[in-house]
Amino acid sequence: MENALGFQTTIDFYGCNTDKINSTEFIEDIMKTAAKKMNLTVVKSTVHSFSPIGVSGVLVIEESHLAIHTWPEFNYVALDFFTCNKAYELDEGIKWLKEMFEAEKMELSLEKRGNIKRAMAFKK
Repeated sequence: MENALGFQTTIDFYGCNTDKINSTEFIEDIMKTAAKKMNLTVVKSTVHSFSPIGVSGVLVIEESHLAIHTWPEFNYVALDFFTCNKAYELDEGIKWLKEMFEAEKMELSLEKRGNIKRAMAFKK
């Protein structure tokens, strides 16, 4: 799809440190730090701890959003970056996040979202 309106990067981290990925404070801190490392501008963040375990969080950024969901019982983290263009260097931040989670394995995928030509056809 050419002329995409957005770019979604999803990352699956496996074999993560259980204690780290179950901490709302840790998750919020590293998500904000990662955004800074990637030159993204944080507008607002919210992080929620589930009972008995697990954390979800969203950072609204001027460039769109970052979302995270953790499953400490499986040592797994799902991360989603959505940006409005490809000008942002996510690679270093993602590599740093892998280190912070102490992940043993990482899988990454990139998807283009929204075709601008199709969207223009529906513009009112």
